[in-house]
Amino acid sequence: MIKKISSVFLLALISQLIVACINCNCPPVKTVYFNNKGISLKNMDLSLPQSMVTNSGHITATNYGIQIDLIKEFLILNKQPINWGIMQSAYACSCGEDNFISKEDILSLKIFSNEDFDADHPKNTDLSLYFKAKKYNVMVPVADYIKSLKDFNNVFKDAFYEGIFLQVTPKINKKHKFKVIITLSDGRILEAETTEVELS
Repeated sequence: MIKKISSVFLLALISQLIVACINCNCPPVKTVYFNNKGISLKNMDLSLPQSMVTNSGHITATNYGIQIDLIKEFLILNKQPINWGIMQSAYACSCGEDNFISKEDILSLKIFSNEDFDADHPKNTDLSLYFKAKKYNVMVPVADYIKSLKDFNNVFKDAFYEGIFLQVTPKINKKHKFKVIITLSDGRILEAETTEVELS
Protein backbone atom coordinates (compact mmCIF):
# COMPACT_ATOMS: atom_id res chain seq x y z
CA MET A 1 0.00 0.00 0.00
CA ILE A 2 2.81 2.40 0.90
CA LYS A 3 4.42 1.54 -2.43
CA LYS A 4 1.25 2.56 -4.32
CA ILE A 5 0.98 5.87 -2.42
CA SER A 6 4.67 6.60 -3.07
CA SER A 7 4.16 5.84 -6.76
CA VAL A 8 1.24 8.27 -6.96
CA PHE A 9 3.27 11.04 -5.27
CA LEU A 10 6.26 10.35 -7.54
CA LEU A 11 4.03 10.49 -10.62
CA ALA A 12 2.55 13.81 -9.42
CA LEU A 13 6.06 15.24 -8.87
CA ILE A 14 7.22 14.17 -12.34
CA SER A 15 4.16 15.72 -13.99
CA GLN A 16 4.82 19.00 -12.09
CA LEU A 17 8.41 19.06 -13.38
CA ILE A 18 7.24 18.42 -16.96
CA VAL A 19 4.67 21.21 -16.77
CA ALA A 20 7.28 23.56 -15.28
CA CYS A 21 9.59 23.03 -18.22
CA ILE A 22 6.98 23.86 -20.87
CA ASN A 23 7.93 26.94 -22.87
CA CYS A 24 4.77 28.97 -23.51
CA ASN A 25 6.45 31.13 -26.17
CA CYS A 26 5.22 34.30 -24.47
CA PRO A 27 5.87 37.50 -26.40
CA PRO A 28 8.17 39.99 -24.70
CA VAL A 29 6.57 42.20 -22.06
CA LYS A 30 6.36 45.76 -23.37
CA THR A 31 6.66 48.98 -21.44
CA VAL A 32 4.52 51.41 -23.40
CA TYR A 33 4.94 55.11 -22.68
CA PHE A 34 2.41 57.44 -24.23
CA ASN A 35 1.81 61.15 -24.66
CA ASN A 36 -1.66 62.65 -24.88
CA LYS A 37 -1.57 64.54 -28.18
CA GLY A 38 -5.16 65.72 -28.53
CA ILE A 39 -8.80 65.08 -27.67
CA SER A 40 -11.89 64.11 -29.61
CA LEU A 41 -15.41 64.74 -28.26
CA LYS A 42 -18.72 62.94 -28.83
CA ASN A 43 -22.16 63.74 -27.44
CA MET A 44 -23.69 61.10 -25.17
CA ASP A 45 -27.23 60.32 -24.04
CA LEU A 46 -27.46 58.58 -20.65
CA SER A 47 -30.88 57.17 -21.55
CA LEU A 48 -29.37 55.06 -24.36
CA PRO A 49 -27.84 51.61 -23.85
CA GLN A 50 -24.04 51.31 -23.98
CA SER A 51 -22.11 53.07 -25.46
CA MET A 52 -24.55 55.98 -25.22
CA VAL A 53 -22.75 57.91 -28.00
CA THR A 54 -25.26 59.73 -30.19
CA ASN A 55 -25.44 61.96 -33.23
CA SER A 56 -28.80 63.33 -32.13
CA GLY A 57 -29.06 67.10 -31.99
CA HIS A 58 -31.71 66.99 -29.23
CA ILE A 59 -31.04 65.45 -25.77
CA THR A 60 -32.70 65.87 -22.37
CA ALA A 61 -30.32 68.06 -20.32
CA THR A 62 -30.14 65.64 -17.36
CA ASN A 63 -29.14 62.82 -19.76
CA TYR A 64 -26.53 64.84 -21.68
CA GLY A 65 -22.90 63.83 -21.52
CA ILE A 66 -19.61 64.23 -23.35
CA GLN A 67 -17.30 61.34 -24.17
CA ILE A 68 -13.69 62.53 -24.21
CA ASP A 69 -11.33 60.38 -26.25
CA LEU A 70 -7.66 61.12 -25.55
CA ILE A 71 -5.58 60.81 -28.73
CA LYS A 72 -2.27 59.17 -27.83
CA GLU A 73 1.22 58.86 -29.28
CA PHE A 74 3.00 55.66 -28.22
CA LEU A 75 6.66 54.81 -27.56
CA ILE A 76 7.23 51.08 -26.96
CA LEU A 77 10.20 49.53 -25.15
CA ASN A 78 10.56 45.75 -25.31
CA LYS A 79 11.67 43.73 -22.29
CA GLN A 80 12.63 40.05 -22.64
CA PRO A 81 10.64 37.55 -20.54
CA ILE A 82 12.48 35.84 -17.69
CA ASN A 83 12.30 32.04 -17.59
CA TRP A 84 12.55 30.78 -14.02
CA GLY A 85 12.41 27.04 -14.85
CA ILE A 86 10.84 24.81 -12.18
CA MET A 87 10.38 27.73 -9.78
CA GLN A 88 7.65 28.96 -12.12
CA SER A 89 5.57 25.79 -12.13
CA ALA A 90 2.42 27.49 -10.87
CA TYR A 91 2.69 30.08 -13.65
CA ALA A 92 4.06 27.84 -16.39
CA CYS A 93 1.81 29.31 -19.10
CA SER A 94 1.00 32.71 -17.64
CA CYS A 95 2.42 35.48 -19.82
CA GLY A 96 3.17 38.92 -18.40
CA GLU A 97 0.99 41.88 -19.35
CA ASP A 98 2.28 45.04 -20.99
CA ASN A 99 2.83 48.11 -18.80
CA PHE A 100 1.20 51.36 -20.02
CA ILE A 101 2.57 54.57 -18.51
CA SER A 102 1.49 58.11 -19.29
CA LYS A 103 4.32 60.62 -19.63
CA GLU A 104 2.16 63.40 -18.20
CA ASP A 105 -0.75 63.85 -15.79
CA ILE A 106 -4.04 65.63 -16.35
CA LEU A 107 -4.04 68.69 -14.07
CA SER A 108 -7.43 70.18 -14.87
CA LEU A 109 -10.45 70.00 -17.14
CA LYS A 110 -12.67 72.98 -17.92
CA ILE A 111 -15.88 73.11 -19.94
CA PHE A 112 -17.24 76.19 -21.70
CA SER A 113 -20.36 76.86 -23.77
CA ASN A 114 -20.59 79.10 -26.82
CA GLU A 115 -23.91 80.42 -25.44
CA ASP A 116 -25.14 81.86 -22.13
CA PHE A 117 -26.06 79.00 -19.79
CA ASP A 118 -27.70 80.81 -16.88
CA ALA A 119 -27.53 84.18 -15.14
CA ASP A 120 -24.30 83.25 -13.32
CA HIS A 121 -22.67 81.57 -16.33
CA PRO A 122 -22.62 83.68 -19.49
CA LYS A 123 -20.94 82.16 -22.56
CA ASN A 124 -17.24 81.26 -22.18
CA THR A 125 -17.63 80.80 -18.40
CA ASP A 126 -16.30 77.57 -16.85
CA LEU A 127 -19.17 75.08 -16.39
CA SER A 128 -17.13 72.15 -15.05
CA LEU A 129 -18.90 72.30 -11.66
CA TYR A 130 -22.14 71.52 -13.52
CA PHE A 131 -20.70 68.23 -14.82
CA LYS A 132 -19.81 64.94 -13.09
CA ALA A 133 -17.59 62.14 -14.38
CA LYS A 134 -18.92 58.60 -14.63
CA LYS A 135 -16.71 56.16 -12.75
CA TYR A 136 -18.15 52.67 -13.06
CA ASN A 137 -21.74 53.19 -11.84
CA VAL A 138 -21.08 56.32 -9.77
CA MET A 139 -20.99 60.00 -10.74
CA VAL A 140 -18.17 61.98 -9.11
CA PRO A 141 -17.18 65.65 -9.36
CA VAL A 142 -14.74 66.26 -12.23
CA ALA A 143 -12.01 67.60 -9.89
CA ASP A 144 -12.22 64.48 -7.69
CA TYR A 145 -12.10 62.23 -10.74
CA ILE A 146 -8.91 63.95 -11.97
CA LYS A 147 -7.28 63.39 -8.55
CA SER A 148 -8.19 59.69 -8.72
CA LEU A 149 -6.46 59.31 -12.11
CA LYS A 150 -3.06 59.75 -10.44
CA ASP A 151 -3.65 56.53 -8.48
CA PHE A 152 -3.81 54.64 -11.78
CA ASN A 153 -0.76 56.12 -13.54
CA ASN A 154 0.47 52.69 -14.66
CA VAL A 155 -2.91 51.45 -15.84
CA PHE A 156 -3.80 52.04 -19.47
CA LYS A 157 -7.28 53.41 -19.69
CA ASP A 158 -9.06 56.19 -21.45
CA ALA A 159 -9.69 58.86 -18.85
CA PHE A 160 -13.22 60.27 -19.20
CA TYR A 161 -14.12 57.63 -21.81
CA GLU A 162 -17.17 56.67 -19.74
CA GLY A 163 -18.28 60.28 -20.06
CA ILE A 164 -18.86 63.43 -18.10
CA PHE A 165 -22.53 64.26 -17.57
CA LEU A 166 -24.41 67.53 -17.13
CA GLN A 167 -26.21 67.84 -13.79
CA VAL A 168 -28.06 71.14 -14.37
CA THR A 169 -30.56 72.21 -17.05
CA PRO A 170 -29.62 75.43 -18.88
CA LYS A 171 -31.83 78.39 -17.99
CA ILE A 172 -31.20 80.80 -20.88
CA ASN A 173 -30.27 79.10 -24.15
CA LYS A 174 -31.15 75.54 -25.10
CA LYS A 175 -28.66 75.10 -27.98
CA HIS A 176 -25.01 74.73 -27.03
CA LYS A 177 -21.60 73.73 -28.33
CA PHE A 178 -19.36 72.75 -25.43
CA LYS A 179 -15.60 73.30 -25.52
CA VAL A 180 -13.43 71.07 -23.31
CA ILE A 181 -9.97 72.31 -22.32
CA ILE A 182 -7.55 69.91 -20.60
CA THR A 183 -4.30 71.17 -19.01
CA LEU A 184 -1.44 68.64 -18.78
CA SER A 185 1.43 68.55 -16.29
CA ASP A 186 3.97 69.40 -19.03
CA GLY A 187 2.14 72.70 -19.65
CA ARG A 188 0.40 71.69 -22.86
CA ILE A 189 -3.30 72.43 -23.35
CA LEU A 190 -5.61 70.15 -25.32
CA GLU A 191 -8.98 71.40 -26.51
CA ALA A 192 -11.90 70.40 -28.73
CA GLU A 193 -15.54 71.36 -29.25
CA THR A 194 -18.69 69.24 -29.47
CA THR A 195 -21.24 69.49 -32.23
CA GLU A 196 -24.27 71.64 -31.40
CA VAL A 197 -26.90 70.03 -29.22
CA GLU A 198 -30.30 71.26 -28.03
CA LEU A 199 -30.86 70.53 -24.32
CA SER A 200 -34.43 70.34 -23.07
